[in-house]
Amino acid sequence: MSALYDFLPVPPKGNDESGSHLYPKLRPYKTVSFDELTEKIASHSGLTKGNILAVMEEIEYWTKQLLSDGYRVQIGNIGTVSASLKADAEVYDKEDIHAQSIRFDKVKMTVSKQFSKQCSGKVLRAPSGKKFRQSSCTYTEEERLALLQSYLESHDYITRAEYGALTGLLKYKAWQDLDKWVKAHLIDIKGRAPHRVYVKRKD
Repeated sequence: MSALYDFLPVPPKGNDESGSHLYPKLRPYKTVSFDELTEKIASHSGLTKGNILAVMEEIEYWTKQLLSDGYRVQIGNIGTVSASLKADAEVYDKEDIHAQSIRFDKVKMTVSKQFSKQCSGKVLRAPSGKKFRQSSCTYTEEERLALLQSYLESHDYITRAEYGALTGLLKYKAWQDLDKWVKAHLIDIKGRAPHRVYVKRKD
């Protein structure tokens, strides 16, 4: 089986809603569940599902323990897992904050170059029935919120047009999403139309 791809527009910068160039993006068939993955491993390796699950539980346990102790953890040849910290308030002077105000925030994986190079294969242009569509059917509401929150982790703000390009939504539906999440206190809003932007909500 070959991987499928289609093209999406690169999100415009700022409030520029003019057309932009396209970039290729994989069109996943579906998410393979961990149960399905263990079945594939069992049939390929001869290991029992029980053994595979036991090993996975140990990897999860020790990864959690070591991250909590301040280590980075290498997961096979896939990559390295590390944890980040967060201060409960903005810090301007390192002497003004106490250890109680610092806590663990997110865990991320940095994929190794070796593994990235091994993930290669034949790609085909997605047929018409599997192309990305400019509609709310491309992602579920939960997936769209996750995309938005991930985007705001690495960007100071997002515009309505950028959110539409990110999620494949048309103008009105994109605005509905953003307005709903502002009212739910999941994101914040700054400025006024046509210069309105949406930002990460501060805890």
